[in-house]
Amino acid sequence: MDEKKIQRLKTIIEKLHAGASSDSVKQEFEAEFGTISAEDLAAAEKMLIESGEINVEQVQKLCDVHASIFGGSVEEIHGGKTIEQTPGHPAFVFLKENEGLLSFLDGAFSAAVKAYKQDNTARTRADLLSALKSLSKLDNHYSRKENLFFPYLEKAGITAPPKVMWGVDDEIRDLYKLLIRTLESSDKVLETELTHVEEQVRSMIDKENNILMPMLQGCMDKDAWLTVARDSADIGYCFNGGIEGASPSDATTWYRWNATMSGKDDFASKQETSGEVTLPSGHFTLEELTWMLNTMPADITFVGADDKVRFFSEGKERVFPRTRSIIGRDVEHCHPPKSLSVVEKLVSDFKAGIKDSESFWIQKGSKFILIRYYAVRNNNQEYLGVLEVTEEISELRSLDGQKTLLG
Repeated sequence: MDEKKIQRLKTIIEKLHAGASSDSVKQEFEAEFGTISAEDLAAAEKMLIESGEINVEQVQKLCDVHASIFGGSVEEIHGGKTIEQTPGHPAFVFLKENEGLLSFLDGAFSAAVKAYKQDNTARTRADLLSALKSLSKLDNHYSRKENLFFPYLEKAGITAPPKVMWGVDDEIRDLYKLLIRTLESSDKVLETELTHVEEQVRSMIDKENNILMPMLQGCMDKDAWLTVARDSADIGYCFNGGIEGASPSDATTWYRWNATMSGKDDFASKQETSGEVTLPSGHFTLEELTWMLNTMPADITFVGADDKVRFFSEGKERVFPRTRSIIGRDVEHCHPPKSLSVVEKLVSDFKAGIKDSESFWIQKGSKFILIRYYAVRNNNQEYLGVLEVTEEISELRSLDGQKTLLG
C-alpha cells in the first residue's frame, strides 16, 4: 500500500478514535479498501502515535473496536501466504496454544464460572480459584510473545502494535491476579471483572491469530524462528498439552532437526572459547569470563549508551526471563507501557548525571526481588550505559547473627 493509502487509513482510524460509530467507520473502510494487510494497519497506527495525535493507551482502549472493524479484512501479507503450520514450529505451537486456551475457556473455565454463579459455596469457590490459577499460566504465552516475537516486529519498524498488545496483556494479567487475590481473601469474586477477563482473553486470541501472526510472517526468516524455538523453553508453554504437534517435545524436536539441517546445532554457541580477555585488573579466557558471569548469584543486564541491550548473564536460576533475541533491542521496548515513563526518566537522569543508581523491590509470594540500576561511567565520568542487577534475596533477608570462615 502506498503512502496515500496509509494516510487515508490513518484518517479513518482517527475518525474512529474521535467517536464516530463503528458501523459508519466500517462502511467507509470497506468502500475504500475492502481488505488490507496487517503491515498497513500497523503503519497507520504507528503514524497516529508518532504524530502525537493519540497515545498508546488510547489505541489500547479502542483495540477491540479496531479488531471488530479491521480484523476480518486483514489479509496475510505477501500475497496471502499462510503462516508456517509445520508441527513443532514456534508459530504452530503458539497458534495451537490458543486453540487449547479456547478449549479451556469453553470447558473447565466456563463450568467453574457457571457453578460459582449458581451456588456460591466453598467447593465452587475452590473450583473457580483453581480455574483462575490455570488461566494465569497465560503469562508464559504472553511472555514468549513479548520477549521473542516483539523484537522482530520492532526491528522491522513495527513498534505501535507491540506496545498496544503488551498493554492489553498487562490488563489481563492484572485482572486475573485481582480475581485470585479476591477469592483467596473473601467469599466473593468480582463478577464484572470475571466477565471482563474472559472477554479480553478471547479478544487477544483473535488479535494474535489474525493480526500478530501475519505481521510476523513478513518480519522473520528461518534463523529468526530458530532463535525463537531455542529460547521458548526457557520461558515455558501453556495450554498445549496433548495437542498433536504442539507439545514441548514437538517444539524441541522441530528445533533440533532444523538447527542440525541448517548447520546450527550449536546455534550461537560456535564462538571461540580460547584466547584471553584482558582487563586492567586481570585476565580471563572467554570461557572463564562467560561462566563466571553466569555463576554470579544475580542476573545482570547491560544496556549501552545507545539505549540498546548489549549483554545479559545466563545463570541457572533467572529471576525474570531473558532471551537472546533481545540483544540489540531498544530498552524502551523491553518494558511494558505502564512502566515505560519510569524507565525513560531513570535513563535520562543517569545520562544527565543527576543519579548514579536506583533500586526497586518486589514481594512476589515468598520471594523478595531486589532490582538495582547503576549508571556505568568511565574515568572521565562519560556515560557508557546502564547495568541492571536483579537478585532474589529472601534468604539473605532472613540471615541473623554471624557465620565466618573461622567457624
